[in-house]
Amino acid sequence: MSLRHMKENHNIEEKWELLAKSIYDQDTQLTSEDQSSYMDEWPVDSKEKEQLLQMTKKVDLYFELKKYPSDIAWEKVQQQIHNKSKSNAYKVRRLIAQPFMRIAAALLVAALLTVAGYNLVSNWSASRQITASLAANQPVKTITLPDGTLVSLNSNTLLTYPKRFANSTREVTIEGEAFFEVTPNKEKPFIIHAGNAQIKVIGTSFNVNAYPDDKQVEVIVRTGKVQVVNKEAVSKQSDELILNPGDKGTLVYSSNALQKATNEDPNFLAWKTHDLIFRATSLGEVIRNLEKVYKVKIRLDDPHLNALLLTAHFHDYPLDFILKVIETTFQLETQKMDGQYILKAKS
Repeated sequence: MSLRHMKENHNIEEKWELLAKSIYDQDTQLTSEDQSSYMDEWPVDSKEKEQLLQMTKKVDLYFELKKYPSDIAWEKVQQQIHNKSKSNAYKVRRLIAQPFMRIAAALLVAALLTVAGYNLVSNWSASRQITASLAANQPVKTITLPDGTLVSLNSNTLLTYPKRFANSTREVTIEGEAFFEVTPNKEKPFIIHAGNAQIKVIGTSFNVNAYPDDKQVEVIVRTGKVQVVNKEAVSKQSDELILNPGDKGTLVYSSNALQKATNEDPNFLAWKTHDLIFRATSLGEVIRNLEKVYKVKIRLDDPHLNALLLTAHFHDYPLDFILKVIETTFQLETQKMDGQYILKAKS
């Protein structure tokens, strides 16, 4: 729009504003000079102005007669608000009814169901138990648990653990003997249930011997720190042991007591490593270690042979070689009868 047209429109608006004031505001009257200055472009003449004045009076009278009482007016306002709410609800329903919104709602429901399904599957997975076993006289078997912990099983051992560990703890159950190398996790303690004993660690390596026929549970710590708890303890003063490297904790069923001592057995892990160390060890103790490591039966023909003392170190040697060393050292001979070895003095 040109500047000239803008000025013309502005002048016309001023003239109509002045006319309105002259009609509604009795204090505002057009002077003869005003009328003279705007005569050429005045929007209405005096007759039309009088007609406009009469019309405005009729309009004012009409609205005065139609004026509602305040209480009736308030009721109408409330009714309009109510109708507005219903209208909004209707709009929401119409919005949901639209194809795009139906798809979005379906995706939202699917997402919620996915999350719920994941939680359900996770809980089911955590509760699902896996059993690893090793029969008698079988070689050592190593199991990797869901958290990366390594468990080496000795023969005739049963290990039960979940397919996925729970959020707060890592719990397993053992019957027999196993060596644990636990992956450290301060937020998730590792708990072993072994007979009446409960063994709790964060990250360490230790041996657990919990054969039911032994009537005791024995824990020997190699690295780290281990807590052993007697679940059947009568007195709170004797229901817990803290074991450090080199310590041995024993829960004796007959006395229902925990006992702590320094481990004096260098061969407590020989069943796994086949590393045997004998320092002036009685031949009877040597035989017990050989039976455990090599899964065989060995018998001394004469009980007096138990008193013989052997000093030797065998690192992953075959059983036949070890027996030959014993024969040479003590002038013995070995016979194999009915699936077992018999050591006796040379005739």
